[in-house]
Amino acid sequence: MLNAHKWLGAAFDCSLYYVRDAEHLVRVLSTNPSYLRSAADDRVKNLRDWGIPLGRRFRALKLWCLIRAEGVGGLQARLRRDLDNARWLAGQVRATPNWKVLAPVPLQTLCVRHEPPGVEGEDLDRHTRAWAERVNRSGAAYLTPAILGGRWVVRVSIGAEPTEREHVESLWRLMRQEAEGV
Repeated sequence: MLNAHKWLGAAFDCSLYYVRDAEHLVRVLSTNPSYLRSAADDRVKNLRDWGIPLGRRFRALKLWCLIRAEGVGGLQARLRRDLDNARWLAGQVRATPNWKVLAPVPLQTLCVRHEPPGVEGEDLDRHTRAWAERVNRSGAAYLTPAILGGRWVVRVSIGAEPTEREHVESLWRLMRQEAEGV
């Protein structure tokens, strides 16, 4: 599942899903009452059998317009930029004392935590939520605290259309400032 209205920047709402075996969808979701049958049923792929709703809005037009406007190459370049920026930030976090990347970073979202010496458990949770809130209140960025492995972490998602390396560098400075009190 991919929400094209998020990372790709398509107009809201536009989601895609990929399936390995489309015939499985047809076996599970197919409905064929007499009033839906037509002479073309055996010659076409009937998308009514690929999901629960029988009627759909033309959401694909949003994606088509995006691809026409930016081109496949333009979208690829933007996604690669975001992936590179996420890898850069993960490297900065890993290289900085008392900071941790807490989950794999296969795409553009990182789960990080600042762990000052001697701060553990609920105190660490309070610290994590507090510095994330200070970053959010600054208006310079928006981070999403979340629970991972029973403890609070901060999710950093790099994917807004205008985001460049300079913005990620600025975010990293702000995160360190608010978490470390530097």
